[in-house]
Amino acid sequence: MKITRSKSHTETEWKWYHCRMTPTQKRIFAILIFISAAYFTVFIFPNNTGAKDQMMISLFEPDEFAQYPVVLKMLTPGETFKQTVYNFITYGHYYYGSPFYFSSALLLLPVKLTDSLRASSQLNMLLLRQFISVLPMLGALLLLTYTQTKFKSAAKSIGLFIFLLSVSAVVENNLWWHVDSLAVFFTALTLFFLDRDDQRFGINFALAAASTGLATGTKVIGLFFVLTIPTYLLIGVLSKKLTWRAAVLQGALFVGIMAAAIVISNPFLLLSSQRDQMILTLSRQSGSMSEGWTLAYDVGPASWLNIITRLYGQLIFITLAFIALALGIWRGENRTRHLMIATWAFPLGLYVLFTIAIKPTHFFLPILLPVYSSLIVLFEFPPFTDKKSRTPVSLLLGGLALAIIAYQFAIYINKDVELYREVLTREEHEESLIFYSTIEKDYLPLIQTDQQLTIFRDVRMYFPDNDQWNVRTYWNSKYSTIEKLRPDIIILWSQRILDYTQEGALESAVDPVAFQDTYTFFVDADKDQIRGYRQVYRDGEGLMFVSDAVYEQYFQK
Repeated sequence: MKITRSKSHTETEWKWYHCRMTPTQKRIFAILIFISAAYFTVFIFPNNTGAKDQMMISLFEPDEFAQYPVVLKMLTPGETFKQTVYNFITYGHYYYGSPFYFSSALLLLPVKLTDSLRASSQLNMLLLRQFISVLPMLGALLLLTYTQTKFKSAAKSIGLFIFLLSVSAVVENNLWWHVDSLAVFFTALTLFFLDRDDQRFGINFALAAASTGLATGTKVIGLFFVLTIPTYLLIGVLSKKLTWRAAVLQGALFVGIMAAAIVISNPFLLLSSQRDQMILTLSRQSGSMSEGWTLAYDVGPASWLNIITRLYGQLIFITLAFIALALGIWRGENRTRHLMIATWAFPLGLYVLFTIAIKPTHFFLPILLPVYSSLIVLFEFPPFTDKKSRTPVSLLLGGLALAIIAYQFAIYINKDVELYREVLTREEHEESLIFYSTIEKDYLPLIQTDQQLTIFRDVRMYFPDNDQWNVRTYWNSKYSTIEKLRPDIIILWSQRILDYTQEGALESAVDPVAFQDTYTFFVDADKDQIRGYRQVYRDGEGLMFVSDAVYEQYFQK
């Protein structure tokens, strides 16, 4: 389709259609792509560990273990083509939206067509970690870098990009397969389109609505643009680019496009049964996140302090980043850009700080990465501008800001190396693998039977599934589950016993009445008094119990 120039298009918008970049921008973009390719490659090595079989995945990342069977099920053909499509769309694990699961399943489709999907867990997890976590994060950081610098300065663009890549929370998030990189990408994409729209309320504004819908449809967080869009429209009214009536119409258009993007990207919403299941799932998850999974967690900024300082930065650095954001809103070259970031970051940040009880380390990624990108504003002020504007005070403040950034960068790199090495060598040092090696050598061979025995294992304890063992995995343990399943062998995680039997555990439970059964079970396990079972092995990592019948037949001397 030929695009004809109209009077409503500014020169900038016209260039957008042709995707024109100056030679300088192209050169900078090429350098950033090279850095991205190298960065992507570096993560192949640690991401190719910890998944020799499906059970091993749960030792290192229980979330991956919960998500992986969902993708396998999505790629399992039904009896008819219609059933196959239905199975793919109605994946059931509605904690996360279809963009995450669709992209994950489609990524593994070639493996499914050329190999046995279930026999390729290591390859599958490598692909998922690289292309669903590392790649979208690179895309998000490239978008944030372009939004702030427009690739006009090599030093600013490359420096900002490398700094964002070094954030330890980013590195940690690159070492697993999870939804958050996609959520960060769609967040950055929304900010990118809003900045590109530049109060014209044209195609980029519509694209911002669509990307907000994708952010919402992936992990709900797109709803936290609730202040950003009204603020953007209000700026349009105050600057005489919109009338109040036009602002209302543009707002309605934005909501309509956003809603359409949510439904189109999550087609299961068209089915009432699946929609009800999603609402129930998210309601249950919301309750757990605000209280805790089993035990009640602390809430408030102080409870987040360790995670923030360990993975996101020292408080003095974070303060500097928010000062830069405030400077951008006050006197930056593009005040609206930084105001959009602020109106996005503050609602979500306050919600996480004061409402979320559980402590996922990745929750601040979509909040703080855009804020950190505004550090570039510091270079719009003395002493980083023309020499004539330099004063002793500006030189002192500028030097202090650079020192803080350099200090934080050094802390990031040190932590990044630690995180990288830990994952790269995790199979060598995982205590659960050592525990299994011991019982495999000294205890399991004593059980000589042609019957398949049932194994109850804590999700954090390794026990591979095969023809001899029917392995059942649980995130929690209690007598009611044991009495219903009646396993022949129970494998428990020592840390779970410690957590659930510590002083005050019963009183701090989210539901003390429901927790009583769990508490009693773990107290008995710690004392080797599980009803109907005998402890045959215990070390610092785990415990192995066998039923009285198995004990009497194979272990009693």
